[in-house]
Parts: sequence; C-alpha cells; structure tokens
Amino acid sequence: MKKTILSCLLLLLLLSIRSTAQDVAFSQPYANPLYLNPAFAGSGTTQRIGLNYRNEWPGMPTNGVTYNLSYDRNFIDSNNGIGFLVNVEKSSFTGPYIEPNQALTTTNISLIYAHQFHIKSITLSAGVQATYLNLSIDQSKLVYPDWTCNHWWDWGEELLRTQILLPDFSAGLLGYWKNYFAGFTVAHPTQPNESFYQDPSIILQTKYTFNVGAMIHIHTVTLTPTLFFKNQGTFHEQIVEVTLAMRHIISGVGFSFQETPDYTMQMGSSNPLESISITVGYCGKLFRIGYSYYTDLSKLTLATAGTHEGSLTFLVPYSKTLRKKINGLTIPAF
Repeated sequence: MKKTILSCLLLLLLLSIRSTAQDVAFSQPYANPLYLNPAFAGSGTTQRIGLNYRNEWPGMPTNGVTYNLSYDRNFIDSNNGIGFLVNVEKSSFTGPYIEPNQALTTTNISLIYAHQFHIKSITLSAGVQATYLNLSIDQSKLVYPDWTCNHWWDWGEELLRTQILLPDFSAGLLGYWKNYFAGFTVAHPTQPNESFYQDPSIILQTKYTFNVGAMIHIHTVTLTPTLFFKNQGTFHEQIVEVTLAMRHIISGVGFSFQETPDYTMQMGSSNPLESISITVGYCGKLFRIGYSYYTDLSKLTLATAGTHEGSLTFLVPYSKTLRKKINGLTIPAF
C-alpha cells in the first residue's frame, strides 16, 4: 500500500514538472553542447561526435530514458559552423491516462548553423536550429485511471491522435574570450501544440537558458565554476556547478534549485525542489567519457534511485592545413 501511495505521489510530481518544464535537462550540459545552445556548433578546437544516455528514476515504473546523438564542426575558411542533433526520449504519457511503461516517444531531429564573429581576442557566435519534432504514443502500454491509484483521476477524455508531427526552432548567442564564456538560448518560440486530446492549452513552452563560466588554471589543475539559469513556463531553475580537472581525470558537483508552483501546491511545501549531481570522467586528446548521478534531496530519493547519465565524445582533429583561422573555445568536458 505504501509503495502504491508513493508511486502516485511521484506521478503527481512527474505530471507537474513535465507539464511545465517539458524539456529533458542533462546533468552534463557541456558534454552535449548543441542541446544546450545551437551557437556552440563549430565552436570547438576539433570536430565533435557525441553520444549521451540518461535514465531518470530507474527505481520507479514512471522512469524515462533519453538517447542523444550529435555532431558538429567548423569550416575554418568561412567561420561557419554546422551541427546535427538527434534526441529520442521514452517517457510516461501525462495525458488522460497513466502508464508506467514509456508509452510516449519524443523524437527531435535538428539541423544547426552557426556563424562566428572575431573581434580581436573575443569571439561571438550566433546559431539557429530547425527541428523536426515527432511525438507518438504506444496505445498497447496505456493504463486507464480505473487501474491506478484508487481512482484518483477520472478524466475520461479520448485520444484524438496518437502521433504529432511539428516543426520547431531555437536560436542562441555565445561569447568567449580566453578562458571565459557566456551564452543565451531561446527554444520553442512558436510554442507548438502538443495535445493528443481536446485540450488546446498543452503547448511546448518557450524555454530561456543563460549560462556563464570560467576555466581557472592553477599549475596542473583546472577549476571550472559555471552557472545556469533556466525558465520554461512556470518552471524555474538555477544551477551552480564546479568541476576539477587534474591531468586526464575530471570530477564535479552541481547543486540546483527548482521552482515549480504546481509541485509546491501538490506537495504542500513552500521550498523549491533541491537536487545535487556528482560527475566523474576521463578526458583525452581523442575522446571523453563521463558518468553522473543526479538526485533530489528528499525522502523520495531511495524509491526513485535517482537519475543516471553517461556521455561519450569523440574528438576528431581538423586537417593541419586548415587550422590557421580557427579560434576555438575550450569548454568544460562535462
């Protein structure tokens, strides 16, 4: 009985966060820079091929899994960067039904273009992203309210469609100078409708993200503090992260404050949801590999088993004859 009640409370939390935040948040943002900001396309000192995996709440039936593939490079002679991004998320469908088996699949396929402007030692990059958005429901995995949480919900609305195909767009700015960098991103400005039933108010809320950081070199150690500010609908988040790199080994810790009015009202708390992430990884000349564990600082942690995330980035050097005009940004590995 306690497990059933806990599952329902967690589902309430998932409903509130998914209905406001909607976008997956990676705890290794710089291991997936194109997802963070399209202006990162072509900003590196090498070509990058990235693979990211995220498993949220594996201890619960409402867990979500995300797969991400990215590639970007710079055409040095013209200061133009291009990128390709695929993001696939399998999650619970928070509509008129409740189902524990990843019935909703969200696929984003994006093409990205960025242009760098060099002003002495400062580089500014402006990027745009065009996305093909595909949402689909596996009806065989739907569980009706009569079977879940003792009839807590009795919505009864019927699905009007099981697949949604939409265009989506994002744009970003990025500036970097020596070991300092800052960026700003606007995602989903057109707010596409994501409703599978009659409620037209379910839209993909516009997301605003601001990030800033510095890389501080102390002998053989590099200390990198970073800040993130995110806003999407009624969801607000502030993240402070610090990574420490010594030779090829990198470790880091992040702490976030999340404010979601729906969650606060349902749980009867006036405090923002707090969470912590711990990251470890290896950074070499040709590849980077990292692992992070992300968890809420609450009594629900043991039941959810937190969130696990892995990343693998291949660094492909440019041809030596094309390096004369490159002014790449050395960002944190994770």
